[in-house]
Amino acid sequence: MAKFYLILLLSVLTLSIGLAQCAYKNDSREVSGIDYDIKLTLDTKGKKADCIQILEWTNKSPDTIFELRFYMYLNAFRDFNSTYLKDTGGKIFGRDIANQDPIEWGGIDITTIKIEGVDHLPKIKYIHPDDDNEQDQSVMSIQLAEPILPGERVEIEMNYVAKIPKTIARVGYGRDDYYLFVHWTPQPGVYEQDKNGVWGWNCHQFFQQTEFYAEFANYKVELTVPDDLVIGASGCKTGEVFHKNGTKTVSYDARDIVDFAWSAYPHFEEYKDTWKGVDITMLIPPEHCSMAPRYLGAIKNALDYFEKYLGKYPYPAITVVDPPMHALNSGFMEYPMLITCASFHYVPSGIRTIESLAIHEFSHQYFMGILASNEKEEAWLDEGFVTFFEDNIVDHYYGGPKASIFDILGYKSGNKEQSRLEYTSMSNLHDGPIARPGWEFTGNYKELIYAKTGTMLQTLRGLLGDQKMQQVMQHYYNKHKFTHPKEKDWIQAVKDIIGDRIKTISVDTFFHQCLHETSYCDYKVSEIRKNNPTEYQVKLERLGELFLPQELLITFMDGSTKMVEWDGIDKEKIIMVKSALPIVSAEIDPDKKIYLDINFINNSYTFENTQRPAVNYGLKAMSWVQHLIQSATFLF
Repeated sequence: MAKFYLILLLSVLTLSIGLAQCAYKNDSREVSGIDYDIKLTLDTKGKKADCIQILEWTNKSPDTIFELRFYMYLNAFRDFNSTYLKDTGGKIFGRDIANQDPIEWGGIDITTIKIEGVDHLPKIKYIHPDDDNEQDQSVMSIQLAEPILPGERVEIEMNYVAKIPKTIARVGYGRDDYYLFVHWTPQPGVYEQDKNGVWGWNCHQFFQQTEFYAEFANYKVELTVPDDLVIGASGCKTGEVFHKNGTKTVSYDARDIVDFAWSAYPHFEEYKDTWKGVDITMLIPPEHCSMAPRYLGAIKNALDYFEKYLGKYPYPAITVVDPPMHALNSGFMEYPMLITCASFHYVPSGIRTIESLAIHEFSHQYFMGILASNEKEEAWLDEGFVTFFEDNIVDHYYGGPKASIFDILGYKSGNKEQSRLEYTSMSNLHDGPIARPGWEFTGNYKELIYAKTGTMLQTLRGLLGDQKMQQVMQHYYNKHKFTHPKEKDWIQAVKDIIGDRIKTISVDTFFHQCLHETSYCDYKVSEIRKNNPTEYQVKLERLGELFLPQELLITFMDGSTKMVEWDGIDKEKIIMVKSALPIVSAEIDPDKKIYLDINFINNSYTFENTQRPAVNYGLKAMSWVQHLIQSATFLF
């Protein structure tokens, strides 16, 4: 009966807002210079699409350009010779792909390319700017018959076949009727200044430990597909025409985005809602429909938090795609105005990984999408900031910082706690710095790029305070949205708000330690010694190489306290305390501001031993035993 009412409620919700129309306000653009007009016809038997693409590209640099470079990401799935798949041994993400059928591979085959009407097909070659793999085809170079002058706009017409693979990662098809088209178009690299101010192409090959980087563009896309497919896509749907041959053409308008993504499946159930003018669409397989309210709540919470904390969501829509189980590898990912998640038929309400994932992927709309930092060279500027916001949003809306992600059978844990644990439990905390290109990572990518960066930002928040941290974030976002900011831009944004110092440490030193070194932070209260009836000494130790300003809380017998500040630089520090009252305890960083500290247990020292920790753990164990016994009774 409960399921019946749930489906009824969702159906009424869908019908009540079914006429809500995603639409852009007027014809304005945040950016200009690149415009796509794409017409695609899907061949479901061949798992490919015949595409006609007209690209208007403007040279925004002061250079005269003699060569164009394009990302060709689908070619990463052409065979085992690609940089993405070489050295996998035929196994990737737990799947054996050694014996792929020919139809299960992907790739882009260009049949026509004209620039300002001039044939450039013979001028195509594939280059490998990042490794020595001559067989990789993920970057295409075109030598121009005529150079493109500064400010000049050219028309590039391409006819090509985009063949998607059976899903290996992200893009692909599942069984015979599920499709996810992402990074499927020949896409220009970004022509920009490097760290030294030199203009050139930023167009890296596709590695497993890198994601994507592209220029902002506006898209007009027409998708001709079988008329039984339910489609979700970046942008706003502007039309749908049904044809007599059993197909339909669906049109989309998408602006100021770095890529256009779309998904299709005949069995999707579509749920719609709005939040302050933002159209929310959820496409969910029928076996997962019970998750729809949870997805909806997560997206609304994320929209609400970002609007209050950072800035209003600038797009008119967001689409959530929940893939069927047979295409789960296409989930867990973000694209402009469209995210892919993952769920099951039922997940207990006390386990909020569904909400956490949806909020994480939505948060990418701001950092991957609107700020659009280089995910290949500086992934931490995207994934680390997204982790920071995911942790804060989940902890804020779901059970608080101690129970937001898990609250089941007496076991509780917060999202932020889990992120910190992912970093602090690394077997080798010196594995490597955060600030390096993705292709240089051989392991611990998620632990460093996601978890350590997010924990670094929580530490910065602790040192600055919530209000000042919000001012920093808002300034960074408002100054650099739609501009591709880099590390130096983030650090300057911090300095713009707080100056050159964070308490006793310089801003530059803070970020250099956290981003470019492999040092870790660990402070310890190692001893309280009574020198005479009115004098105590508290011994502090810095066990890690990373140093940060600290606070020490002294608690006296009558409950009164005293806070002592320390710059945290010395390896050992003796704090002298004069008091007629006996000292009960000393705790360094009592408010857990230094979230990078890898061991909170050694942060405090009690002058006299107490049984309280053992009692607490004993009570927790008893609680677990009780829950297990109660659960077992249902089996008999």
